[in-house]
Amino acid sequence: MLLVYKTILSHKSQLNSSTYLYYFDLLEPKKIIFKPGQYVILKVPSDKGPVSRLYSIASSNTIKDSFELIIELIPGGLASNFLFSLEEKSEVIFQGMAGMFGLRENDSTKIFMVTGTGIAPVRSMLISNIKNQKLILFWGLKNYQDVYLLNELKQWSNGAMKQFSFKICLSREQNLDMIPESDRKYFQLGHIDSCFLKQSNNETMKQLNEFEFYLCGGRQVVESLREFLLSKNIPLENIILEKF
Repeated sequence: MLLVYKTILSHKSQLNSSTYLYYFDLLEPKKIIFKPGQYVILKVPSDKGPVSRLYSIASSNTIKDSFELIIELIPGGLASNFLFSLEEKSEVIFQGMAGMFGLRENDSTKIFMVTGTGIAPVRSMLISNIKNQKLILFWGLKNYQDVYLLNELKQWSNGAMKQFSFKICLSREQNLDMIPESDRKYFQLGHIDSCFLKQSNNETMKQLNEFEFYLCGGRQVVESLREFLLSKNIPLENIILEKF
């Protein structure tokens, strides 16, 4: 049975032209328990009654009295209009927890293939992860101006999570000239599948059929990545996905 969570928006910050990070503090109950990868259900007011919208939690499950959501606002969207106009200290109702997307508890190398705000549940998994295991992220975005969380990802890969590495795959850029030279090693041109193929030639990416692949993003992209992995003889049971 889903619980009802009464929250208050403590603050929000803009990540790029259309994406925001929302911080909600719990009012009642005072504590939230979830598995990284799960989502909450926002109850959006409308003329015909509350309408449900699903958002993956983007924060660590070690934090019990609040949670964060990464949300792309779509012009004209019911929930987007509501969230855009939402002021700090406003009370918001959610239901949860829900969803089966999450890390399997084993020592296998985990490869994440996500697009856009599909980074949200993966961020929760990464910052909640306490095991020293191999984690590789391929994050697909259109342009360099769409990039956010870069400093956070760099900090993890260079410090807190020595076994973590990442590539941001830019599908609509012609070159990487606009990126500071010291950061270019974190980027590749192209879609996730082509970036993955370039990386899979490295020694660190051998034995692909033993890895687990976590896919998250738009429905069509996730289905395309699933078919791509199957064509590379990745076992179906090693592909875990979340579509929206």
